[in-house]
Amino acid sequence: MVIGMVVVMVVLWAMTTMMVMEMKVVMVVLVVIVMVMVLLTVMVMEMVVVAVLVVMLVGIVMKVMVVVMVLLVIVVE
Repeated sequence: MVIGMVVVMVVLWAMTTMMVMEMKVVMVVLVVIVMVMVLLTVMVMEMVVVAVLVVMLVGIVMKVMVVVMVLLVIVVE
């Protein structure tokens, strides 16, 4: 009877320990996933910002080129 109780206690303790370990592993995995997601989101945001800046720069350069061309034409004329 006593041995049975001890076995039950040991099994329960082992199960709870396993559960805690599993919970820790799950938590770590979730944290890692969240970190990766955040990093990817930040990278995407940075890429979008860079793309917008590049487009703006290209637009400014095009305008400057047009103005220079017009000035050249006026000067040549």
